[in-house]
Amino acid sequence: MIYFLSFLPVAILVAVSLLRGVREAVLLGLVATTGLFFYWGASLPHFAGVISISLLMSLNILMIVFGALFLYNIMEGTGMIRQISQSLDELHPAREVRFFLLAICLTAFFEGVAGFGTPGAIVPLLLIALGFNALLSVSVVLLFDNLYSMFGAVGTPLLTGLQLPLHLTWPQVQQIGLLAALTGVVAMGAVLYFIFRLFARLHGPLQYKGKVLAMFSFFAVPFCVFSYFVPDLATVLAALVMLILSVLYLRQGQTKIEYMPWLPYGVLALLLLLPKVVSPLRHLLGWELAFTDLFGTGLNAGIKLLQSPLIPFVVVGVGVALIRKSESWYLAEGMKKLLQVLVVLFPSIAVAQLMIHSGVEQPSMVSNISEVLSAMGGAYVIFSPFIGIIGAFITGSTTISNVVFGASQLETAQALQLEPTVILAMQLVGASMGNAICLFNIIAAASIANLKNYKDVLSVNMLPTVVAGLVAGAIGWLLLNVFAF
Repeated sequence: MIYFLSFLPVAILVAVSLLRGVREAVLLGLVATTGLFFYWGASLPHFAGVISISLLMSLNILMIVFGALFLYNIMEGTGMIRQISQSLDELHPAREVRFFLLAICLTAFFEGVAGFGTPGAIVPLLLIALGFNALLSVSVVLLFDNLYSMFGAVGTPLLTGLQLPLHLTWPQVQQIGLLAALTGVVAMGAVLYFIFRLFARLHGPLQYKGKVLAMFSFFAVPFCVFSYFVPDLATVLAALVMLILSVLYLRQGQTKIEYMPWLPYGVLALLLLLPKVVSPLRHLLGWELAFTDLFGTGLNAGIKLLQSPLIPFVVVGVGVALIRKSESWYLAEGMKKLLQVLVVLFPSIAVAQLMIHSGVEQPSMVSNISEVLSAMGGAYVIFSPFIGIIGAFITGSTTISNVVFGASQLETAQALQLEPTVILAMQLVGASMGNAICLFNIIAAASIANLKNYKDVLSVNMLPTVVAGLVAGAIGWLLLNVFAF
């Protein structure tokens, strides 16, 4: 009975979201999970501590939403978004080619330099500005991000999520990174099938599918190579290689491309990346507003305000407004959107945190989920990516999914005498895939894109994510049983 109840919040979130809508799902999920939280034996102060953690996490996401809207609204109001669109027109006449160039390259680049759901806050808006459907734009960006989130911001999911807590050696990290990248790229081939179908349904038949596949290969090959040698920079470097090769591949004759409209996003990327690679700057901005021993429960929470993408967004936005002499700061639009997002975002985060912290007197709900899935015996590897997917769906983060489930994946691999690096690679792949259906990401990205029906995004992304998970599990089985890892 206790195992069934552990899965109940996840089942409610998925089923009600698909049948009724995300707003109803998160509210019902919060009520059910709150009841289960106390059934698990937690106290009222413990509940208050978890709610406080959820509020801080909500604030962190809301800052990103506000910053992205602030910058975009100023660039739109000053005509720079129109100029970006015109610059792409010069590169290739086909709109579908321009769509996939941005969706593949910019999603990877901003995931690699910032993480935190930043690609979903930036790229769909640019695609919509080019005249593409909002549902198509948000869904495709999140589906591509289910590969790019593997290494997140400068390798955080692998290095902080797995290497540090599990005390992995560098050769193990390299093998996990390479196996995960290869598996993710193959699984992404299946996801591309669904992306192409969605594009044909919402925009029209693809006429340049070969060019799109070529551009994806420009990313995939260096991504796999870099995943072994420099996993912390694999996504960023592969995105840059892909951009250079794609421009050379698509450029027509002596066509001149106007790069100036892109300058604000270039500066934004630089501001986001510098604290990740410059240690003194990272430490300088590492100040945390910390809350320890919340309500006497031993729970801790905090937020690193100076490391939030909000500051780079605002700095670049103010710079554009001053240089372009913007007539408005567009603050009212951003604040109105924040209130709309908060109503749905906070309950979804609270559900996740209540599940994670329910283990006061007995194993938590997420621990029971992991235990159930680990009882699969020799077929465990097929299901191991889904532990990562569920972890990201619950927690909203590849890194946290790895922290929460990585140890149990490793223990299960050792108990079943399976190669640990293969199982941990499946965890990393699955955790990355879960970003495409994570309610936090969907709510934030869809809200920024002014897409009010979050259910549609989840409905579109659910099947490709499940299929990708099955492909990853099959590859894991082959690695263990055919290639004898």
